[in-house]
Amino acid sequence: MLLLLFYIYLTAGAAAPPASRPVLPGALPFVSPTPPSFWQPVPAAQARRLGLPRLRPSRYQVLRLDLPGLKKALAAATDQTGPLVRLPLPDGALATYQLRLSTVMAPELAARYPNLRTYAGQEPGHPANDVRLELTTAGLRAMLIRNGHTYFIEPYCPGDTQHYICFDKDQLPAGSKKRFEAPGS
Repeated sequence: MLLLLFYIYLTAGAAAPPASRPVLPGALPFVSPTPPSFWQPVPAAQARRLGLPRLRPSRYQVLRLDLPGLKKALAAATDQTGPLVRLPLPDGALATYQLRLSTVMAPELAARYPNLRTYAGQEPGHPANDVRLELTTAGLRAMLIRNGHTYFIEPYCPGDTQHYICFDKDQLPAGSKKRFEAPGS
């Protein structure tokens, strides 16, 4: 009886399930959990104590990354599928991406450098929103293509695998974008 009351409490006021996904009698509705965030914003005063960032976009967000936690989550990735991971955007929001392992090195080279891992993914429900991410001993680097904008997540400074900047490519000073663009673009 207690379970029935709990079920009624959970489903009270909930919208009916879509007709394409029938719910079995007595089954509890499935709620997709929000993936964990491995990112924490760094307050401006604390960011100033880090010194100047390696890259100098006019606007950016400084974040702290739980790199061991992210690596643990990404350990489940295969070349077919992987975990949902939340990545920061320059405006402070977090976007969720489904990441999968993306092999870019020959197997012999990958065996020689097991600490270099590359991933690719898309935002669920928005396949045009794409991400490429790499993890190395130098930390994380990512490029996100989202709603027509190109965002980057880069280490704050060389040797720091805990602090990162997230910025829109358009916020880089004139002339500094050349290294981010393909020849002829």
